[in-house]
Amino acid sequence: MIQMDLEQRQSTRFLRPFLVTGNEDEGFSAPFEGFDVNLTGLSFWVDEADFFLPEQQLSLRIKNTDTDEVYCLESVEVVHQRPEEGRFLCGCHIVQVTSSQLLSHHRTVMTDEKTAMVSMATSKLSEFDFIEDGSSLSTDQADFQEASMALNLAVSQLKSSRNWGQVLLQDIQDSINAAQDEQVDVQSLKQVLSQFSDYYNHMGDTTIALCMLAKLLAHTPNKSSEKQAWKTLVSDFETRFLTERQQMAYDFMHQGMSADDALKRAEAYLNN
Repeated sequence: MIQMDLEQRQSTRFLRPFLVTGNEDEGFSAPFEGFDVNLTGLSFWVDEADFFLPEQQLSLRIKNTDTDEVYCLESVEVVHQRPEEGRFLCGCHIVQVTSSQLLSHHRTVMTDEKTAMVSMATSKLSEFDFIEDGSSLSTDQADFQEASMALNLAVSQLKSSRNWGQVLLQDIQDSINAAQDEQVDVQSLKQVLSQFSDYYNHMGDTTIALCMLAKLLAHTPNKSSEKQAWKTLVSDFETRFLTERQQMAYDFMHQGMSADDALKRAEAYLNN
């Protein structure tokens, strides 16, 4: 229960004017008052504690009262209930996210530039992932061309960084070989292992970010209004999770460069 509560609050939460009701209540005839929201969950007020139970999964309909937009959220799990001044705050975590839910929740959270900057600063890569089942694929060839560029960039990045990883592995091997005949230099070995750990984590995060970008692009909605909103989501994602080198290389690829050349050009620009 404690762990799920931490997961639910892994990114900054914002107070929002919204209403919550069951998915079948299209007219919001008996809604609950929303309290706060982030990219992985939301909370709302209920009058009785037994309205919902912890670990219960719900299908909810959300109405943003600032814009009157209505969103549907599936697989929302109740995490906790907290009594406060005669009411109960019902905290929920989104267990399974489809692309349409991701877009809906993103638009509920990111209502202005300042909020987006604050929320994105503490958001996690996992918050932008979604299940493929039930998520529509784009019918626009341009979206798949963009996704292909992101994947090509991920492959080129892995290839270009292979030498760095091999050098670090060789340093580890040399330290182990030197320790066979003499006392181990523990501090030196720790430093080399720390460098390799940094390399491994960096390559993992940056490669996943490019692959996630490709996934987001391939699942761009086809409705014009949703397509524009999805572009904002993708832009927020790129700004937060792609490194400056990746963003620059991706821009160069849009000018016709190959992924390998784009990475080299970006590296040269940053070094100068």
